[in-house]
Amino acid sequence: MRNNSFDLIRHLAALMVLVSHHYVLAGMSEPAIQGYNSLGGIAVLCFFSISGLLITLSYLNTASLQNYLLKRVARIFPALIICSFVMTYVAGAFFASDYVSGTSAFIDFLRISVFGRATIDEVTHDFIFSESFNGSLWTLKIEFAFYILLALVLTLYRSALMPWALLLLFCIATYVLGNFPMNALAQKLLVYCAAGIAFFSGSLIAFYKQHFDRARTKFIVLAVASLIVFVSLGTSAAWVLATLGISLATISLGLLYVDKTIRGRFDISYGIYLYAFPVQQLIINKTQLGFFPSMAVSALIVVGLATLSWLIIEQPALALAHRNTPRKSVPAPQVSQVP
Repeated sequence: MRNNSFDLIRHLAALMVLVSHHYVLAGMSEPAIQGYNSLGGIAVLCFFSISGLLITLSYLNTASLQNYLLKRVARIFPALIICSFVMTYVAGAFFASDYVSGTSAFIDFLRISVFGRATIDEVTHDFIFSESFNGSLWTLKIEFAFYILLALVLTLYRSALMPWALLLLFCIATYVLGNFPMNALAQKLLVYCAAGIAFFSGSLIAFYKQHFDRARTKFIVLAVASLIVFVSLGTSAAWVLATLGISLATISLGLLYVDKTIRGRFDISYGIYLYAFPVQQLIINKTQLGFFPSMAVSALIVVGLATLSWLIIEQPALALAHRNTPRKSVPAPQVSQVP
Protein backbone atom coordinates (compact mmCIF):
# COMPACT_ATOMS: atom_id res chain seq x y z
CA MET A 1 0.00 0.00 0.00
CA ARG A 2 2.95 2.32 -0.38
CA ASN A 3 1.94 3.16 -3.95
CA ASN A 4 -0.88 5.71 -3.98
CA SER A 5 -1.90 9.19 -5.05
CA PHE A 6 -2.81 10.72 -1.69
CA ASP A 7 -0.32 13.58 -2.04
CA LEU A 8 -1.84 14.48 -5.41
CA ILE A 9 -5.39 14.33 -4.02
CA ARG A 10 -4.45 16.57 -1.09
CA HIS A 11 -3.04 19.20 -3.45
CA LEU A 12 -6.13 19.09 -5.66
CA ALA A 13 -8.37 19.32 -2.59
CA ALA A 14 -6.46 22.35 -1.30
CA LEU A 15 -6.95 24.08 -4.64
CA MET A 16 -10.65 23.13 -4.59
CA VAL A 17 -10.95 24.92 -1.25
CA LEU A 18 -9.24 27.98 -2.74
CA VAL A 19 -11.64 28.07 -5.69
CA SER A 20 -14.71 27.53 -3.51
CA HIS A 21 -13.74 30.21 -1.00
CA HIS A 22 -13.03 32.74 -3.73
CA TYR A 23 -16.74 32.91 -4.48
CA VAL A 24 -17.65 33.55 -0.85
CA LEU A 25 -14.93 36.15 -0.33
CA ALA A 26 -16.06 37.99 -3.45
CA GLY A 27 -19.62 38.12 -2.16
CA MET A 28 -20.98 35.34 -4.37
CA SER A 29 -22.68 32.01 -3.68
CA GLU A 30 -20.22 29.20 -3.06
CA PRO A 31 -20.46 26.26 -5.51
CA ALA A 32 -22.38 23.54 -3.70
CA ILE A 33 -24.51 20.42 -3.99
CA GLN A 34 -27.96 21.63 -3.02
CA GLY A 35 -29.03 20.33 0.36
CA TYR A 36 -25.64 18.82 1.13
CA ASN A 37 -22.28 20.54 1.04
CA SER A 38 -20.14 23.11 -0.74
CA LEU A 39 -17.25 22.36 -3.08
CA GLY A 40 -14.83 23.45 -0.36
CA GLY A 41 -16.64 21.35 2.24
CA ILE A 42 -16.35 18.25 0.05
CA ALA A 43 -12.63 18.93 -0.40
CA VAL A 44 -12.25 19.14 3.39
CA LEU A 45 -13.91 15.72 3.72
CA CYS A 46 -11.32 14.33 1.30
CA PHE A 47 -8.59 15.78 3.54
CA PHE A 48 -10.09 14.25 6.67
CA SER A 49 -10.58 10.79 5.18
CA ILE A 50 -6.96 10.60 4.00
CA SER A 51 -5.78 12.00 7.32
CA GLY A 52 -7.76 9.37 9.23
CA LEU A 53 -6.08 6.58 7.29
CA LEU A 54 -2.54 7.93 7.46
CA ILE A 55 -2.67 9.13 11.06
CA THR A 56 -4.01 5.78 12.26
CA LEU A 57 -1.18 3.99 10.48
CA SER A 58 1.22 6.48 12.03
CA TYR A 59 -0.11 5.62 15.49
CA LEU A 60 0.10 1.88 14.82
CA ASN A 61 3.69 2.23 13.60
CA THR A 62 4.97 4.61 16.30
CA ALA A 63 6.90 3.31 19.27
CA SER A 64 5.07 5.36 21.90
CA LEU A 65 2.21 7.78 22.44
CA GLN A 66 4.73 10.54 23.16
CA ASN A 67 6.41 10.02 19.80
CA TYR A 68 3.06 9.97 18.02
CA LEU A 69 2.07 13.29 19.59
CA LEU A 70 5.45 14.83 18.80
CA LYS A 71 4.98 14.10 15.10
CA ARG A 72 1.44 15.48 15.14
CA VAL A 73 2.57 18.69 16.85
CA ALA A 74 5.46 19.05 14.39
CA ARG A 75 3.09 18.74 11.45
CA ILE A 76 0.52 21.26 12.64
CA PHE A 77 2.04 23.96 14.81
CA PRO A 78 5.32 25.26 13.30
CA ALA A 79 3.69 26.25 10.00
CA LEU A 80 0.55 27.51 11.77
CA ILE A 81 2.57 29.73 14.10
CA ILE A 82 4.52 31.27 11.22
CA CYS A 83 1.29 31.80 9.27
CA SER A 84 -0.19 33.51 12.34
CA PHE A 85 2.85 35.77 12.52
CA VAL A 86 2.55 36.67 8.82
CA MET A 87 -1.14 37.44 9.22
CA THR A 88 -0.71 39.65 12.26
CA TYR A 89 2.68 41.32 11.95
CA VAL A 90 3.25 41.37 8.19
CA ALA A 91 -0.25 41.86 6.79
CA GLY A 92 -1.14 43.91 9.86
CA ALA A 93 1.80 46.25 9.29
CA PHE A 94 0.76 46.95 5.69
CA PHE A 95 -3.02 46.99 5.95
CA ALA A 96 -3.88 48.22 9.47
CA SER A 97 -2.87 51.55 11.00
CA ASP A 98 -1.07 51.40 14.36
CA TYR A 99 -2.02 47.74 14.76
CA VAL A 100 1.33 46.00 15.19
CA SER A 101 2.61 48.57 17.68
CA GLY A 102 -0.17 47.76 20.15
CA THR A 103 -0.96 44.71 22.27
CA SER A 104 -3.87 43.58 20.08
CA ALA A 105 -1.51 42.20 17.42
CA PHE A 106 0.30 40.07 19.98
CA ILE A 107 -2.98 38.81 21.44
CA ASP A 108 -4.27 37.97 17.96
CA PHE A 109 -1.02 36.20 17.13
CA LEU A 110 -1.26 34.02 20.23
CA ARG A 111 -4.96 33.29 19.71
CA ILE A 112 -4.60 32.25 16.09
CA SER A 113 -1.53 30.12 16.90
CA VAL A 114 -3.56 27.95 19.29
CA PHE A 115 -6.63 27.42 17.04
CA GLY A 116 -8.49 30.54 18.13
CA ARG A 117 -10.65 32.53 15.74
CA ALA A 118 -8.59 34.09 12.98
CA THR A 119 -10.27 37.48 13.20
CA ILE A 120 -8.25 40.64 12.69
CA ASP A 121 -10.89 43.36 12.52
CA GLU A 122 -8.28 46.08 11.97
CA VAL A 123 -7.53 44.48 8.59
CA THR A 124 -10.90 43.13 7.50
CA HIS A 125 -13.37 45.73 8.82
CA ASP A 126 -14.21 46.99 5.31
CA PHE A 127 -13.84 43.68 3.44
CA ILE A 128 -16.69 42.04 1.53
CA PHE A 129 -16.36 39.10 3.92
CA SER A 130 -15.38 40.78 7.17
CA GLU A 131 -16.05 37.92 9.61
CA SER A 132 -12.58 36.38 9.45
CA PHE A 133 -9.14 36.98 7.99
CA ASN A 134 -8.52 33.24 7.70
CA GLY A 135 -11.72 31.23 7.89
CA SER A 136 -10.01 28.00 6.80
CA LEU A 137 -8.22 27.48 10.10
CA TRP A 138 -11.31 26.15 11.90
CA THR A 139 -10.58 22.66 10.55
CA LEU A 140 -7.19 22.44 12.26
CA LYS A 141 -8.57 22.36 15.81
CA ILE A 142 -11.04 19.66 14.78
CA GLU A 143 -8.35 17.60 13.09
CA PHE A 144 -5.99 17.91 16.06
CA ALA A 145 -8.84 16.92 18.40
CA PHE A 146 -9.36 13.79 16.27
CA TYR A 147 -5.63 13.01 16.59
CA ILE A 148 -5.98 13.09 20.37
CA LEU A 149 -9.26 11.15 20.39
CA LEU A 150 -7.79 8.46 18.15
CA ALA A 151 -4.74 8.06 20.38
CA LEU A 152 -6.87 7.87 23.52
CA VAL A 153 -9.25 5.19 22.26
CA LEU A 154 -6.50 3.07 20.68
CA THR A 155 -4.43 3.32 23.83
CA LEU A 156 -7.39 1.99 25.79
CA TYR A 157 -8.19 -0.77 23.30
CA ARG A 158 -6.05 -1.35 20.23
CA SER A 159 -8.65 -2.77 17.89
CA ALA A 160 -10.76 -1.91 14.84
CA LEU A 161 -13.70 -1.91 17.24
CA MET A 162 -12.73 1.60 18.39
CA PRO A 163 -12.91 3.37 15.01
CA TRP A 164 -16.06 1.34 14.29
CA ALA A 165 -17.66 2.69 17.47
CA LEU A 166 -16.58 6.28 16.83
CA LEU A 167 -17.74 6.12 13.21
CA LEU A 168 -21.15 4.90 14.34
CA LEU A 169 -21.41 7.66 16.94
CA PHE A 170 -20.53 10.37 14.41
CA CYS A 171 -23.00 8.90 11.89
CA ILE A 172 -25.82 9.01 14.46
CA ALA A 173 -24.92 12.55 15.54
CA THR A 174 -24.70 13.72 11.92
CA TYR A 175 -28.08 12.21 11.06
CA VAL A 176 -29.75 13.84 14.06
CA LEU A 177 -28.19 17.23 13.37
CA GLY A 178 -28.93 16.98 9.64
CA ASN A 179 -32.62 16.63 10.42
CA PHE A 180 -32.68 19.15 13.23
CA PRO A 181 -34.02 22.70 12.83
CA MET A 182 -30.96 24.59 11.63
CA ASN A 183 -29.34 27.37 13.59
CA ALA A 184 -25.74 28.54 13.65
CA LEU A 185 -24.67 26.12 16.40
CA ALA A 186 -26.42 23.10 14.85
CA GLN A 187 -24.88 23.86 11.45
CA LYS A 188 -21.40 24.08 12.98
CA LEU A 189 -21.84 20.81 14.88
CA LEU A 190 -23.17 19.13 11.74
CA VAL A 191 -20.03 20.05 9.83
CA TYR A 192 -17.81 18.88 12.70
CA CYS A 193 -19.59 15.52 12.93
CA ALA A 194 -19.41 15.01 9.16
CA ALA A 195 -15.66 15.56 9.42
CA GLY A 196 -15.66 12.86 12.12
CA ILE A 197 -17.34 10.45 9.70
CA ALA A 198 -14.65 11.14 7.11
CA PHE A 199 -11.75 10.84 9.56
CA PHE A 200 -12.86 7.62 11.21
CA SER A 201 -13.84 6.06 7.89
CA GLY A 202 -10.19 6.43 6.94
CA SER A 203 -9.09 5.24 10.35
CA LEU A 204 -11.20 2.11 10.00
CA ILE A 205 -9.72 1.25 6.62
CA ALA A 206 -6.26 1.36 8.22
CA PHE A 207 -7.22 -1.78 10.13
CA TYR A 208 -8.38 -3.55 6.97
CA LYS A 209 -5.63 -2.38 4.64
CA GLN A 210 -4.74 -5.93 3.59
CA HIS A 211 -8.11 -6.19 1.84
CA PHE A 212 -7.22 -3.30 -0.45
CA ASP A 213 -4.26 -5.00 -2.12
CA ARG A 214 -6.28 -6.12 -5.13
CA ALA A 215 -7.29 -3.65 -7.83
CA ARG A 216 -10.67 -5.37 -8.14
CA THR A 217 -11.49 -4.59 -4.50
CA LYS A 218 -10.59 -0.93 -4.97
CA PHE A 219 -12.75 -0.69 -8.10
CA ILE A 220 -15.70 -2.27 -6.30
CA VAL A 221 -15.40 0.02 -3.28
CA LEU A 222 -15.05 3.07 -5.54
CA ALA A 223 -18.12 2.09 -7.56
CA VAL A 224 -20.23 1.32 -4.49
CA ALA A 225 -19.12 4.52 -2.75
CA SER A 226 -19.98 6.61 -5.82
CA LEU A 227 -23.40 4.95 -5.99
CA ILE A 228 -24.02 5.69 -2.31
CA VAL A 229 -23.30 9.37 -2.91
CA PHE A 230 -25.59 9.50 -5.94
CA VAL A 231 -28.61 7.78 -4.38
CA SER A 232 -28.35 9.55 -1.02
CA LEU A 233 -28.37 13.14 -2.26
CA GLY A 234 -31.69 14.78 -1.58
CA THR A 235 -32.60 12.32 1.17
CA SER A 236 -32.70 12.81 4.94
CA ALA A 237 -29.57 10.68 5.26
CA ALA A 238 -27.51 12.63 2.72
CA TRP A 239 -25.11 14.10 5.26
CA VAL A 240 -24.31 10.64 6.57
CA LEU A 241 -24.33 8.49 3.44
CA ALA A 242 -22.85 11.00 1.00
CA THR A 243 -20.06 11.75 3.46
CA LEU A 244 -19.33 8.04 3.85
CA GLY A 245 -19.38 7.63 0.09
CA ILE A 246 -17.04 10.56 -0.54
CA SER A 247 -14.62 9.31 2.13
CA LEU A 248 -14.49 5.74 0.79
CA ALA A 249 -14.27 6.94 -2.80
CA THR A 250 -11.36 9.24 -1.93
CA ILE A 251 -9.35 6.47 -0.29
CA SER A 252 -10.18 3.89 -2.96
CA LEU A 253 -9.20 6.27 -5.75
CA GLY A 254 -6.03 7.21 -3.89
CA LEU A 255 -5.03 3.56 -3.62
CA LEU A 256 -6.13 2.66 -7.12
CA TYR A 257 -4.11 5.30 -8.97
CA VAL A 258 -0.37 5.53 -8.36
CA ASP A 259 1.01 9.06 -8.72
CA LYS A 260 4.68 9.22 -9.68
CA THR A 261 4.98 13.00 -9.98
CA ILE A 262 4.32 14.38 -6.49
CA ARG A 263 4.37 11.29 -4.25
CA GLY A 264 7.12 11.49 -1.65
CA ARG A 265 8.81 14.53 -3.22
CA PHE A 266 6.97 17.42 -1.60
CA ASP A 267 3.70 18.34 0.08
CA ILE A 268 2.66 21.98 -0.11
CA SER A 269 -1.04 21.21 0.38
CA TYR A 270 -0.98 22.28 4.04
CA GLY A 271 0.71 25.57 3.13
CA ILE A 272 -1.88 26.18 0.42
CA TYR A 273 -4.60 25.59 2.96
CA LEU A 274 -2.98 27.94 5.49
CA TYR A 275 -2.33 30.90 3.22
CA ALA A 276 -5.11 30.78 0.62
CA PHE A 277 -7.85 32.51 2.62
CA PRO A 278 -5.89 35.59 3.81
CA VAL A 279 -4.18 36.05 0.44
CA GLN A 280 -7.52 35.87 -1.33
CA GLN A 281 -8.98 38.35 1.15
CA LEU A 282 -6.26 40.87 0.37
CA ILE A 283 -6.25 40.37 -3.40
CA ILE A 284 -10.05 40.63 -3.66
CA ASN A 285 -10.40 43.66 -1.40
CA LYS A 286 -7.17 45.58 -2.02
CA THR A 287 -6.86 45.32 -5.80
CA GLN A 288 -9.09 46.11 -8.77
CA LEU A 289 -8.70 42.70 -10.39
CA GLY A 290 -11.74 40.88 -11.70
CA PHE A 291 -12.99 37.60 -10.29
CA PHE A 292 -10.97 35.09 -12.30
CA PRO A 293 -7.78 37.20 -12.58
CA SER A 294 -7.85 37.72 -8.80
CA MET A 295 -8.26 33.96 -8.34
CA ALA A 296 -5.29 33.25 -10.60
CA VAL A 297 -3.06 35.83 -8.90
CA SER A 298 -4.09 34.53 -5.49
CA ALA A 299 -3.26 30.96 -6.50
CA LEU A 300 0.20 31.97 -7.73
CA ILE A 301 1.02 33.86 -4.53
CA VAL A 302 -0.34 31.07 -2.35
CA VAL A 303 1.66 28.38 -4.14
CA GLY A 304 4.78 30.49 -3.64
CA LEU A 305 4.12 30.98 0.07
CA ALA A 306 3.21 27.30 0.50
CA THR A 307 6.44 26.25 -1.18
CA LEU A 308 8.47 28.45 1.16
CA SER A 309 6.54 27.08 4.12
CA TRP A 310 7.30 23.51 3.04
CA LEU A 311 11.00 24.08 2.39
CA ILE A 312 11.81 26.34 5.35
CA ILE A 313 9.40 25.22 8.07
CA GLU A 314 7.37 22.07 7.49
CA GLN A 315 9.97 19.74 5.97
CA PRO A 316 12.68 20.53 8.56
CA ALA A 317 10.17 20.23 11.43
CA LEU A 318 8.95 16.86 10.17
CA ALA A 319 12.48 15.62 9.60
CA LEU A 320 13.46 16.59 13.15
CA ALA A 321 10.37 14.93 14.63
CA HIS A 322 10.89 11.70 12.71
CA ARG A 323 14.58 11.67 13.60
CA ASN A 324 13.68 11.80 17.29
CA THR A 325 10.87 9.23 17.16
CA PRO A 326 12.11 5.62 16.96
CA ARG A 327 9.82 3.18 15.17
CA LYS A 328 8.73 -0.20 16.42
CA SER A 329 11.11 -3.03 15.71
CA VAL A 330 8.55 -4.78 13.48
CA PRO A 331 6.51 -1.97 11.98
CA ALA A 332 3.33 -2.42 10.02
CA PRO A 333 3.38 -1.38 6.36
CA GLN A 334 2.85 2.30 5.72
CA VAL A 335 0.56 3.82 3.14
CA SER A 336 2.46 7.00 2.38
CA GLN A 337 4.52 9.66 4.05
CA VAL A 338 2.28 10.69 6.92
CA PRO A 339 1.29 14.35 6.77
